[in-house]
Amino acid sequence: MPSVQFWVALAIVPAVAFAVRVLNRRPLSARVLPLSRLDIALVVVTLLALGFHCAAMFLPAAVAAVPLSDGAAEAVRDLGAASQAAYWIPAGALVLALRRAWPPLLVAEVSVLLAVGITMFWSFSLTTHLVTIAGSVVVTAAVLTTATYRPAAQAR
Repeated sequence: MPSVQFWVALAIVPAVAFAVRVLNRRPLSARVLPLSRLDIALVVVTLLALGFHCAAMFLPAAVAAVPLSDGAAEAVRDLGAASQAAYWIPAGALVLALRRAWPPLLVAEVSVLLAVGITMFWSFSLTTHLVTIAGSVVVTAAVLTTATYRPAAQAR
């Protein structure tokens, strides 16, 4: 199982990216990803769903402390159809929410989400899967540091 340091490092990456984005007071790229309120809500919901999936797999004791999470967490850990749906639907919805990203970043996002799913549901080593998870966190943080909120009327 992954160490606590692995999970702490994964939490630090988006936290640092967010802090740099806030301190910079503007997106970190000239190629800005405009997000509407709906896009932002979809990003938040999908990241929570993907985070739950990951936590159910690797931090079962923490998830067990959440009321009414037992059935969903067990379905995720079984790696069956419910687990696949619980991963692929939020992953696809995240790509939908980030659809206006700079194309190379969007391709990177799709690639890492595919890699995480493939290494999870096919026969790959745990180390390979953990590397793809780390890559997905880094790429998603990179995509979101280029994001800015624009009211829906101004978003393209």
